[in-house]
Amino acid sequence: MLRFISIDCGISDSSYTDEKTSIYYCSDAKFIESGENNEISPAYKVTIHDQQLWNLRYFPEEKRNCYTLKPELGKGHKYLIRARFLYGNYDDKNQIPKFDLHIGVNLWETVKIEDASSTLNLEMIHVSLSDHIYVCLVNTGDGTPFISALELRPINNEVNYIPEIGSSLLLHGRYAFSSFPAGQIRRFKDDVYDRLWRQLGWEPYILKVPLQMKAL
Repeated sequence: MLRFISIDCGISDSSYTDEKTSIYYCSDAKFIESGENNEISPAYKVTIHDQQLWNLRYFPEEKRNCYTLKPELGKGHKYLIRARFLYGNYDDKNQIPKFDLHIGVNLWETVKIEDASSTLNLEMIHVSLSDHIYVCLVNTGDGTPFISALELRPINNEVNYIPEIGSSLLLHGRYAFSSFPAGQIRRFKDDVYDRLWRQLGWEPYILKVPLQMKAL
């Protein structure tokens, strides 16, 4: 996947190719200097199939900690940026933190995770003002910020209307009408933008009408 930036946060200074997606992932060591590595509890690891969610980097020091991304295409281009979070009781405290995620100096989203086993995927399409993109985790006093994976994908400038450089388009939802179980997240090898798709259950949209037939 040319020009992809795929970061598995919290692994040692190493890299690997994901068996399911064939995407090359690297350590976050060269993208940030602060924070500490850890891994989720083994009890959660057995149920999580995405390798990128097994480890994480957490930030017990400083109020604001930033990743520096330098995409090959530089400023003025559209990028899909995705941050992924899985708490997995990595600290044995069973206390899920809440914190802010920024793109540069601007608030992207407040990170609120449902429970220790839930994955949160935050995604935006961003037109960069500079050759560097800063993704920052900000401590708001409600627990230690952490991140599991950070991904950047170049987007064709003709795709998705964004009015000006420096603007962002936040993802509300992306759903697939297909056969995999409701609520699951899927990605497809032939998707050039490596988007995540959630199955939208059909049941709420099915209209059941009684039908009476008389023999002829």
